Parts: sequence; structure tokens; C-alpha cells
Amino acid sequence: MQKVKKLIGVMDPNGFSFRTSFEKLIAFLKPEIEYRGQLHEVVTQRITTRPYDVLNAICPYSAIINRGAHWNPHHNSFFMTVGHNSYLLNDMISFLSINKNTSYGHMYKLGLRIPTTVALPQQDYTEITKDPKANSELIFSEHEPFDLKSIGEEVGYPAFLKPQSGGGWVGVEKVSNYEDLLNTYNKSGDKPMNLQKAIDYREFVRTVGVGPQMMPMHYNAKAKYSHDRYLRSEQQAIEFDFLSEAEYDEVKKICKIINAFYKWDHNSCETLIGFDGICYPIDFANAYPDSTLISLHFYFPELVKAMARWMIFCSVTERKKSFNFAQDWNRYFEIMQNEELTYREKLDLYEKIADDHFETKKFYEFCAEKMPDFDEKAWEFFAGEEFEKILTKEVEYYFKIQEERPGKLAHYKGIHQFWLNCEKDRLSQGKK
Repeated sequence: MQKVKKLIGVMDPNGFSFRTSFEKLIAFLKPEIEYRGQLHEVVTQRITTRPYDVLNAICPYSAIINRGAHWNPHHNSFFMTVGHNSYLLNDMISFLSINKNTSYGHMYKLGLRIPTTVALPQQDYTEITKDPKANSELIFSEHEPFDLKSIGEEVGYPAFLKPQSGGGWVGVEKVSNYEDLLNTYNKSGDKPMNLQKAIDYREFVRTVGVGPQMMPMHYNAKAKYSHDRYLRSEQQAIEFDFLSEAEYDEVKKICKIINAFYKWDHNSCETLIGFDGICYPIDFANAYPDSTLISLHFYFPELVKAMARWMIFCSVTERKKSFNFAQDWNRYFEIMQNEELTYREKLDLYEKIADDHFETKKFYEFCAEKMPDFDEKAWEFFAGEEFEKILTKEVEYYFKIQEERPGKLAHYKGIHQFWLNCEKDRLSQGKK
């Protein structure tokens, strides 16, 4: 049988724990998969910054993990030049074309319960007026005055004022009345802003998707530090049944539908579950979802495993990506226009389109047939010395005060040991 090498390129310049765990897991698994008469050996290679021949760019990778190219135009231009010869996760065509407001509008039209959101022009034009090529009379004649007070009343209080393009909760401010809104908007600078109605919620859920695999996680947006936001509380790291079956199903479908609609392989969706029982997606255009061990703790191994499964599948099956990310939109909108369908019925039909895109059935059959002992081997990796070194190094990278490192290391090792115990119990019961 002919043996072929499948090379997965890894580009995640600011994600030590994720990229290293992914690379080391693949090296530990040593995947050799029989598929269509060939034996596919899957290996990884770190993608580094170097010059390349623009006119004769060559891509040795069957698949590429692209986390961070939106920060680096040098990498991004290379990926888009060679992307037709590989499988890009993520390609930046749709992520650069679709911003938060575009996605809000599309998903609201599909029937998702997006809170009332109004886009506001930037408040500060100082940088524009400094530009010697800019004519203020021409620029500002195109800007209509608007009544911020009436907009605030239309949206309702409390509300959140947040940058139209941003992440990590940077620049997000809660406003409780017009005075708050005016003061906060006047300090917002040169970034266009969104004013979004606040939801009185019972649960804040962040669902991370990798291909068709959706992982809902509880999230505490009020936590002081980002590394504490996935903890259930100061005393409890994780809660398993924080959602009902119906809620769990709905938040997974919402994230999968959004990702498939825009052809995103790796994206996160923040959803609020209100006291009224309604699921409100509030943020879901995230090309670089939080994937660090420090943030995700208990959830981290499952994310790495999900990425390994999906990239092995895409690489071995030579999955192709269409760069026409809008190719299925008409199918979604036809369902949306059927007034006889309920919200839940539409979600189910949207999900079928999403599963067609992700080849969900084929993917899970591939995993079951070609990687039957994947979970058991992955457990061995995460229980081993190699991962312990990664965990220790990540704690040292993140926590700069040496005196607090021993306590933090014990904290993360304790949570990880709990994951190992839970996973061992699950596997012993034959659950997949």
C-alpha cells in the first residue's frame, strides 16, 4: 500500500499552550490512516515568518491551522495565495468581509433572537482632520447629526456600548441612563460603536466550534480577570448540568448554523439565556476564539482533541473549501421566508444545511472507523509528562509574579487532574 505524508501547518503565534498541545498530541498519536487505498501519515509543521516567492508560492500543507493571520498581513497574503491547494482553518475572506454588525443583521433575518442593536459612527475624528489629504468640508457634510438621547431610549436601558470591531471585552461599557451613554460615547474615541440592549440573563454561554463539533461552556463575563471567566465560581471550576437538554441543543445549533453560514471552521458564539427562557446570541464573529489553557482549564483538552480530529479528517480526506462563503445563503433564506415554520423547526432545517456543509455524518463515521481508540490515546497524552511540561510552562508565561506561580500551578494541575478522572470514568463506561 502506498504511503503518503499529510502535513498540517500550524500558525498560532500567540498561543503557546494550544499550538504546542496540538503538535505534541499529533506526534503522540502518530496517525497512520488507511483511506482510499493509501496509508496516510499525518504530521505537523510550525509555520514561521520568512520571505516567500510571491509568483511561485508553494504550499506543502494539506491543511493549515490559521490562528492570527488577521494580525499579520504577511502570513495572510501567503495563505490566500496558496489557499486553493490546502484547507484553511480559518480563511480570512469571510472574516474580513463579515463584521459583527453584518452578522447581527443576517442572523436576525434568519430568526435568531439578537438584542436590539444600533450602530453609532465614531465620536472622534481628530486623526482624520489631521490628514493633509482630507477636506473637512467634504467629509463632514456627509455626516448627519443624530439624537443620541432618542437612540438610547429606543434601545432601552441598561445597555452596552461596545466597539463594532473588537474582542476580549476591551472597550465594553454598561450604561444605565442617557448621562452614562453620553459620557461613555464621548470617551469612545475614533472607533465606531454599537449600542446593544442588555439582557437580564440566567446563564452566559460561550460555545466554541471546530468543524461540526460544538462545545458549550459556562462563562462569567463579570470576573475581574479573563483567566477566571470560565470558572463556575471562585469555589467551583466546572458545573456539568448548567443547561437544560433543550438549551444545550439550542446553543449548539445556533453556533453550528452561524459557522456554516459563513463557512467558518473555528469560531465562538456568546449566547445569553434570559430569565424569559429565550436564547440571545450577542457576539459571534470571532476569528480568534480564546483557546488558551489558562482560560479554558477543564475545557482545554476537549478543544485540542476536537481540533486534532477535524484537521486529521480534513487532511486525509482532502476536504475542499469553497471561497464563495455565501453559496448556501439562498437555502437558508428560503427556509426563513416560510412563515408556517416555527423558530425550532427553522433551526432544525438550518442545521441540516450546516451538516451538509461540514459533512457531519462523514466526519463522525471517519472518526469511528479510522480512529477508534482516539480518546483513549489522547487521555494517555494528557496524563503524561509532555503535557505537564506544557501546563507548567504556560503558567510561567502567563503569571508574571513569581510568588503566585506555585499556587496557580497547583490550581491548574488540580483542575486538569479532575478532567483526567472524569474522562477516565467516561471511557470506562464505554461512552463516546
